Amino acid sequence: MANPLLTVVIPVYNAAHFLPEAVESIRRQEYEPLEIIVVDDGSTDNCAEVAAGLGSNVRYARQENAGPAAARNHGLSLTSGEFISFLDADDLWPRHKLSIQMARLLAEPELDFVLGRTQYHVLPGGKIPDLPFEGPENIVTHTVVGSGVYRRQVFDRIGVFEESLRFGEDTDWFMRALEDNVEMRILRPTTLLYRMHGKNMTQDRKAMSHQIMVVLQRSMERRRQRGGAVSPLRPWLSYDEWAPGTRALVSAIIPTYNAEHFVDDAVRSALGQTYRPVEILVVDDGSTDKTVEKVREFGPRLRLLRQYHAGAGAARNLGVMHATGRYIAFLDADDIWTPTKLFRQMEILQEDPTCDLLFGHVQHFRETSGESGGPAPGYLPGTMLAKRELFDKTGPLVTDLKAGEFIDWYARAMEAGLRSRLEPEVWLRRRVHGANLTARERIAWGDYLRVVKAAMDRRRHGESEGG
Repeated sequence: MANPLLTVVIPVYNAAHFLPEAVESIRRQEYEPLEIIVVDDGSTDNCAEVAAGLGSNVRYARQENAGPAAARNHGLSLTSGEFISFLDADDLWPRHKLSIQMARLLAEPELDFVLGRTQYHVLPGGKIPDLPFEGPENIVTHTVVGSGVYRRQVFDRIGVFEESLRFGEDTDWFMRALEDNVEMRILRPTTLLYRMHGKNMTQDRKAMSHQIMVVLQRSMERRRQRGGAVSPLRPWLSYDEWAPGTRALVSAIIPTYNAEHFVDDAVRSALGQTYRPVEILVVDDGSTDKTVEKVREFGPRLRLLRQYHAGAGAARNLGVMHATGRYIAFLDADDIWTPTKLFRQMEILQEDPTCDLLFGHVQHFRETSGESGGPAPGYLPGTMLAKRELFDKTGPLVTDLKAGEFIDWYARAMEAGLRSRLEPEVWLRRRVHGANLTARERIAWGDYLRVVKAAMDRRRHGESEGG
């Protein structure tokens, strides 16, 4: 399945020394095909020379100095991609930005664009701005053009950037998008590294404040012209919200390790769910076979994350960390979901909002003979559906167990007062084969005993603290 082309526009003005790092951060993305367009906004440094040395997939265009809005618009006029993104020359992208955001846009075709959170970094001469950061890492949720990926058609609908604005042109565009009720989301992951170096245009706080007032006044005037009064704007939805009346996104996390013979079936069972939208993250735990190649054949609907071999617990944790959905579901690479699994689970959770963890039944089948056993209760990761926020309350899965990491997590969830529910419906078909009946089961008992001992120790500690 061919990935859609994504075009990245880089406006640059006298920032040639930053340009190679910006382009390299784009090339590190685990997404192809990419088209990169550098628009030189009348620079007086060696921008043209630096751009010429960046490789054949970087196009260079020059204009007389007219500001970042005009440079972005010039770039837009040259684009070929179905999807568009922007990166200022002095900023960087985190490694997984495009795989995260493209998977979300493809999972939810109704979305016009998605943003992410922005992390501020200080370079010599710069300082951290006074913003309502969400913790010690200088991360904030707000609208920055470089944090997003956009469908090309949204610019046909909203228009391009206002070139009369030297500051706040991105805020003006976002305001027009709000007024037109576009569909967008701000995702949990950080998708832009904003670098402060003393020469940022945003350092001119007086000019910025004046232009923002101009942008707000223009928005009020447009809304007044439409309705005779200033109508309120619909708020944008962040990663911990979803639109009333719409379906919440489910992040399906599939950890894999040397699963080339099974992973196709697992992925197809996730893609074949009757519930939409579903985001699918495959976390490869250092496979040495052709698992990764098999996964890549599915194209951009799957997000592929890779780690050194560290076990299923670490793989699930990495998937949860990168998930953008409101709900989390796990699926082992050698198992299969029944087609209505997520649909039925979402129905039940909507009917019973007090339920935190929802499980179903499992049916085992033999790989060689195809024989199936009867349904059995399945307090297993493959039958579970849980809200993303529960992993913040309970903590990650332990990573020092070769088996039993999910039992340990479930025990901690119950100790934290979370409510689980078991349904009689079969939601998981669990494959029985040599690899999961021999070596794994022999080492499991020792890990299970460690899990039980850890739970007893926590209980004793809690009782002693309670007096």
